[in-house]
Amino acid sequence: MKKNAPEFLLIDIGNSRLKWATARARGPIRVVGEIDTTKTDAPWTSALARKFSGHQLVLSSVVPRMIPTFRRAFSKRIKIVSGNTSGHGLDFDYPNPAEIGADRIAAAVAAHKAGKWPVIVVNCGTATAFTVLDAKGRLCGGAIAPGLQTQLATLLGATAQLPNTKLYPPRSALAKSTQEALRAGVMLNFQGGVKEIIRRLSNALPGRKKPAVILTGGNARHLIKNLDQPSELRPLLVFEGLLIIGSRPYLPAP
Repeated sequence: MKKNAPEFLLIDIGNSRLKWATARARGPIRVVGEIDTTKTDAPWTSALARKFSGHQLVLSSVVPRMIPTFRRAFSKRIKIVSGNTSGHGLDFDYPNPAEIGADRIAAAVAAHKAGKWPVIVVNCGTATAFTVLDAKGRLCGGAIAPGLQTQLATLLGATAQLPNTKLYPPRSALAKSTQEALRAGVMLNFQGGVKEIIRRLSNALPGRKKPAVILTGGNARHLIKNLDQPSELRPLLVFEGLLIIGSRPYLPAP
């Protein structure tokens, strides 16, 4: 008999932001907050553990140095997601699953559950990570490119006279100021690059079935109307995967 499921604390530690949410085994997911990753430390983590003292933590982190802090604060009520841990339900056609980012694993778990394979998951954060499930539902590879803000920061860091610019869709590709030119160039480069990588990943998959595309992450909203193909926007995809992984021991097998 399955034991009663606890309430879950879901944490996704990215390079720029740490985000957390709560949920019961069957949902819904309630996003609670986020903070700059650099502003978290051992006292902050301990305070979070006290605040959610009755929750089971499911943790995704692409910042390895932070994992021991969470392991100490949450002790025996923590599940750390990675490519070499059990319980995520994924099969791999990939030489070393342990090197795949935990956020990509969690997103792939959520995409896998939907059952629409093949599928390309595009996670748009500090990096733009493409994760591919083949027609058998196996995680078989992908690609990683600079994220939208990363492209802008790199460009500004390599030049002396370009002004800092807030990114949003340009009014025209034919820019009439330096800031508009930056906005147009970076945004269109991001959108065009994602489209091209999706096209090439699709062509690399065997078979004739065109893969579905799922978009997630903070910058996904800039892509949803610009891919020239159907796509699904699922902002909570990583949290969805973390909840599936955490809930699996408590729910009946499908």
